[in-house]
Amino acid sequence: MRRAGLRVVLTAAVFMASAVALAVSVAADASHEGGRYSPETGHTLDTVFEAFYDGLGGAAVVGHPITESFVDPYSEFLIQYFENARLEYAPNTVGEFEVRLTELGVLLGGWDLPLEVDRFPIGNNPGCRYYPESGHQVCHAFLDYFDAQGGPTVFGFPVTEFRFENGRMVQYFQDFRLDWYPEYKEGARIRVAALGREHFRRMGYEPSLLEPIVPEDLEDYPVLDIRLSSSVLKPLIGSDETQQVYLVVSDQNRQPVTGAVALLTIYLSDGIHFRMMPITDAAGVTQIDISLEGTVPGSRVALEYTVVYGNLSAITRDSFYVWY
Repeated sequence: MRRAGLRVVLTAAVFMASAVALAVSVAADASHEGGRYSPETGHTLDTVFEAFYDGLGGAAVVGHPITESFVDPYSEFLIQYFENARLEYAPNTVGEFEVRLTELGVLLGGWDLPLEVDRFPIGNNPGCRYYPESGHQVCHAFLDYFDAQGGPTVFGFPVTEFRFENGRMVQYFQDFRLDWYPEYKEGARIRVAALGREHFRRMGYEPSLLEPIVPEDLEDYPVLDIRLSSSVLKPLIGSDETQQVYLVVSDQNRQPVTGAVALLTIYLSDGIHFRMMPITDAAGVTQIDISLEGTVPGSRVALEYTVVYGNLSAITRDSFYVWY
């Protein structure tokens, strides 16, 4: 068993090394000045805001862009709205322009009076942390999420204690609001609120700014992520037949990835087999046939696809049954 396991590891390692070299030679040019398009909302992250956005945690915290960047008619700053926040390119205290968050938590939630330290046992609760900078504390699940995602550097300091809004427990920070969803599973109960959408609505901007704008040159955008979708011709198949398996590789914009390299690992009843699949075509598709001769009827055949494109890699799994 140890030798078999070692053979699998070595085979996969050899594949990864050779695939990286091959994929680099066929990968498209990764330079593009147009920003980063989000198919989820149909808008493009302006390059001015890109590094700052990533530093905050990207879509997981800030959300996807819901507008293109535009000059705010009120402040005359370049701004861009996201699901949960707004970024602005504005002068700092010494007159130099920099990217910063608009304090949507303060604008939409207010800033409650600080806790009176002499009346509350601040610092004695192990589940809470008090911030003298704002006079408020963060507790329990809110604190866990707050710390995990970057704390004050990302969210700003708490400007309220937790409160109930529309039947839900929430807490405002300078730049964001966190909401508590007890109906979700443990570890996923704190969500960042969509303050970006709410602030855009309240400001009364032209609604057409929210309409998706798909770049004409979307196929020229750099591939930043690869996503896999696999399928088989027959979920149930006979042991004397040949199975056809398919793999589709797309990028973060749901555009096909041409030239990706894929290794298919097949777990049959007689052992583990490896097959190199053809390089993905212009539609991002690759296909291969699997002979099932000698496979035990009633057995499950597991498939594992390991894909490399440039310096990106991804794995997906599938299976089917040999029924007779």
